[in-house]
Amino acid sequence: MRSTTVRRGTVGAVVGTVWLAGLYLAAPLVGGFAPVALAEGIIVRSPGWLSTLAVGLLGFSAKPVLLASVLVGIVALSAIGGAVWPRVRAETPFLAGFLAVGATVAVFLAAGVPLSPSAVLGVVVAVVPAYIASRLLSTPTTRRSPDRRRFLRRIGAVAVVGTGSLLGVRAAFDRLAGGRGRGGDVDGVDAGGSDGGTDAAGEASPVATPGDPRFDFEGMPAAVTAPEDHYVVDINIRPPDLDPASWTLDVDGAVERPYSLSYDELREHDASVEQVTTMVCVSNTVGGDLIGTPRWTGVQLSDLVADADPAAEAVDVVTHAADGYSEAIPLDIVEREDILIAYRMGSEPLATEHGFPARLLVPGRYGMKMTKWITRIEVSAADHEAYWEARGWDEEAVVNTMSYVRGVERDGDRVVVGGVAFGGLATGVEEIAAVEVSVDGGDTWTEAELESPIAPHAWRRWRYAFDAPNRSEFEVVVRAITRDGTVQTEERSSPRPSGATGWHRRPVRV
Repeated sequence: MRSTTVRRGTVGAVVGTVWLAGLYLAAPLVGGFAPVALAEGIIVRSPGWLSTLAVGLLGFSAKPVLLASVLVGIVALSAIGGAVWPRVRAETPFLAGFLAVGATVAVFLAAGVPLSPSAVLGVVVAVVPAYIASRLLSTPTTRRSPDRRRFLRRIGAVAVVGTGSLLGVRAAFDRLAGGRGRGGDVDGVDAGGSDGGTDAAGEASPVATPGDPRFDFEGMPAAVTAPEDHYVVDINIRPPDLDPASWTLDVDGAVERPYSLSYDELREHDASVEQVTTMVCVSNTVGGDLIGTPRWTGVQLSDLVADADPAAEAVDVVTHAADGYSEAIPLDIVEREDILIAYRMGSEPLATEHGFPARLLVPGRYGMKMTKWITRIEVSAADHEAYWEARGWDEEAVVNTMSYVRGVERDGDRVVVGGVAFGGLATGVEEIAAVEVSVDGGDTWTEAELESPIAPHAWRRWRYAFDAPNRSEFEVVVRAITRDGTVQTEERSSPRPSGATGWHRRPVRV
């Protein structure tokens, strides 16, 4: 009895695996791998504290781990279903086929797949391989159990040959379909994020590299972050893949003159400016890596909103994304000239993962306020509850004053340590007036040397050089002081709900 149950469970697991391969094969027909939508649904419905915990424990691996868990869960449910499946009867294959079709349709509906001939074909493509595998592996119950080795060989053949064949067909399908991936070239517009290239008008635009070379030593970040080195955090497992040829940016709501801009119109807008701006994720822990300072190019949001002539009762400007995300900032904040709808990062269009075709950029606020994949700017006459605000996070999301240890280097008896400091205000970026560093765990403090500001909204790199001929181990602690004399708080707090606080401590050995 137990042997039969195990075999049924094994068959169920293999059939579930083949079904997942069928869903992967059907992805080009329905717009994506359907289980990804299930994983994204879990993200959207998860409470804010759980999202913070996942990012804190797993970092960039959080979303792949979630997707893997969903896939493993599907296989596990298939195994359980196989183990409790009734004895094989004449009607059993029809019941199995009906359930497979129902499960596939349910997954497609959850993924937002519209009813269409390609969706129907997608159901067939996903179900048929699993149905064939089920028929090949199902053995009627007899008094004499089938040979175990023969059963295992059959399982292996179906799992390896069947799934491998499906993946091969999918690869051929992608090639026949043109193989355009996210972030690739679309109608002559490179959606990548590497340095070098052309400006919005198609002319060469060399980018000068700011920063003092004395601050470029082992472990120190570049003064300006390269697009490929900038962190990526969002609510998606797969980012929206938008076609710039059909994309529009709609400006509407409580306005007198609603209008739309095409991608080319946005890039050629008269109010385009370039600025270097530091961005920090609200989930970043003290000393974490979810911070960067890229060079951005975009259109001033104040000009875009003014062109629509906001109504007198307007209070918020809400940015809506293609993935359903939204954020709101007060209309009086929008009047600042440093808030952009960015369309370029470095010398190239935004990469897909960074918000292509356009994203919001709000200096001094955490990244949660900076909507990616924007499709609409709504001027609202009522307060808007944004995505993360609804999940218990701080509405204003002003960046806390922070300073991090990053680099350390020895040259003979001379040791130099360094890092970055940054902070935000509701109306802009607070100037970092000084950084103090301790190399003895906080017992004594010395003022570090600050790099000259590279931009009004960029981090300040710092360095401290000292003689240490007889020491190789140090506990480095750092704290920043703002222009009004406020010393960065030592009190440690978690990222939720208003961003992490506390002095960064790092033991180093040189």
